[in-house]
Amino acid sequence: MNRRGRERNKVSRDRRHRLAEMAGTTPDAKAVKAFGRKAYECCDVLGYMAKKYDIKGEIGIGQESIGSDKGIP
Repeated sequence: MNRRGRERNKVSRDRRHRLAEMAGTTPDAKAVKAFGRKAYECCDVLGYMAKKYDIKGEIGIGQESIGSDKGIP
């Protein structure tokens, strides 16, 4: 038994039953609208850091080679 006094097999059976009920119904239109999100846009780490912390010159954005990308010149 767990701390609430229910056995594991009863808990798992109830969970499977709830999931089966949810699979058989359609979600509310407001919920669909609220959870419909665009996928994340792909971005590189250096670009994100430069944009977030405004440090373009410090990390070498726009320079021809960056130390770890093309070998240290």
